[in-house]
Amino acid sequence: MSRLTDAELIRRFRTGDDSALEALFERHEQAVYHFLVGLLRNPHLAEDVLQDTFVKALERVSEVQAERFKGWLYTVAYREAMLARRRGKLAPSSGAAVGEPASREPDPCTLAGQADEAHLLRQLISQLPEAQQRVIHARIYEGKPFHEIAAALGCPLSTALARMHQGLHRLRQWLEARHG
Repeated sequence: MSRLTDAELIRRFRTGDDSALEALFERHEQAVYHFLVGLLRNPHLAEDVLQDTFVKALERVSEVQAERFKGWLYTVAYREAMLARRRGKLAPSSGAAVGEPASREPDPCTLAGQADEAHLLRQLISQLPEAQQRVIHARIYEGKPFHEIAAALGCPLSTALARMHQGLHRLRQWLEARHG
């Protein structure tokens, strides 16, 4: 598949060939990573942003014009880098009003609500297919980067990204159904 153009790979993916998307991501992974390192000047942050870029690309690949994939992918990477930069520069909000001292401990009602939400989330995650559970657990609870998750699970990077996307999509649907 390495001889196929990006546009041909996207067309193959759209007809159901998942290996085409994997080939596409592998083709651009190193170049986009180096682009992000240049923007962010932080290899670890660039790796995280690369993963976020591929997740966004996976969500939207069906919408992109096949002939413009590469430019579009770099645009997604740039936007994700700028978001990461902004998040890094903003101090977390304490929720306290100006001039009011921040409380050192959250109130008991807030703690109880957070515990209930965490319990519900764990229950919902346990209802996902095991492959999706493993990716979500490794990424969210262990903080592992996607390339490590893929290696640990013995699957391609695009498969790990797809499992994460599918699992989060299901969780979102279940939560929306529960909370209207």
